[in-house]
Order: sequence, then structure tokens, then C-alpha cells
Amino acid sequence: MLNQVMNVFDFLSIKYPNNSQKKVLYGLPLIVSVLLTLVSIALLALGNRDANIIVNDRFDDLFTLLAILPGFYIASLSAVSAINKPAIDKDINGESPPYLIKNNIDQVGTYEQPLTRRVFLSMLFSYLAATSLLLTLSLTALRFLFSLELFDSCQQGVVNYVMIAITNIPIFFMITQLILLTLVGINYLGYKALVND
Repeated sequence: MLNQVMNVFDFLSIKYPNNSQKKVLYGLPLIVSVLLTLVSIALLALGNRDANIIVNDRFDDLFTLLAILPGFYIASLSAVSAINKPAIDKDINGESPPYLIKNNIDQVGTYEQPLTRRVFLSMLFSYLAATSLLLTLSLTALRFLFSLELFDSCQQGVVNYVMIAITNIPIFFMITQLILLTLVGINYLGYKALVND
């Protein structure tokens, strides 16, 4: 059963031509998360006590948006399964589609399974639903931990900067990745899932 739970992260194991996914999945989210964390630390160093926006009340609107996103992604999964156009079941990019490495049931070894638009979108929205759910739970836990008096003694100096870096970089990374992949999914749902080529 744990295998089934981990299948939602298979989206990260898709192989793309020329490894073109690395910029969107890892490069840009890492750059944005480090920059936003450095801005938070700089504001804190300048005396702004509300610099850690993840635990700040001003973050509530974004927190609420993140909490409703899993429902949006699950609805998108339903929309993908309901599309009744031949184009959605064609391989992406014809000659060099992205693919998954799958275990060969009939023989020993593995094979490359090219992805159709429907399978790609299903994997994408499954990954986004799982990520947004985990992100919401992580933010809830972080906000609770930072509200404890246990951390009051750490509100000054280098320890506070380290705590902000440890918490903010992964959270901003996931939020940036979520935004970028949502735009990819909307692009496919809005246009590419229905065109012939």
C-alpha cells in the first residue's frame, strides 16, 4: 500500500528530452526560494519582527489558498478523465515524447513508456494535489511550532536566521514549484489537450 502512496510522486521521475524539466522543477524554484529567504532574513536584521511571513498573520490569505488547492487539483483530474477528444490520448511531442521507466511484467527488466497527454496531465495533477496537501499540513505544523513559547528564546541572533532559512527555503521552493506546474497544467488543459498536434 505504501507503494501506492508514493506513486503520486512518479511525476518527478518522468524523463524529458534534453532534461528540459530541470529548470522548472528545480532551478527556478530554488533560486526564488533562496532569494525570498534572504529578503526575509535581511528584513529581520533591519529590525522588522514580522519578516518571517510563513508564520505571520499576513500570510493567512495565501495559507487559505493553499488549503483549497488540493480540491482544485482533484477537480482537474476529473476534467482530464472526462475529455473526449482523440488528441488527448496521443503521445506528447510525437518523435521524442517524455517517458517513464516501467518494470516489464512479462519479462525481466524495464521499458520506456511514452506519455500521452492524458497520462501526463493525470500524473501532473496527482502530484500537485499531493504536494499542496503536504504543503498545507507542513505550514500548519510550522505555524503551531513557532507559536510555542519554546521558540521565544530563539527570536534573536543567528539562531533565528538559521531557523528562518531551514523553514522558508523548502516552503518557498514548494510554493514556487506549485505555481509553475499549475501554469503548465492550465496551459495543457486550456489548449494543448485538445489540439491535434
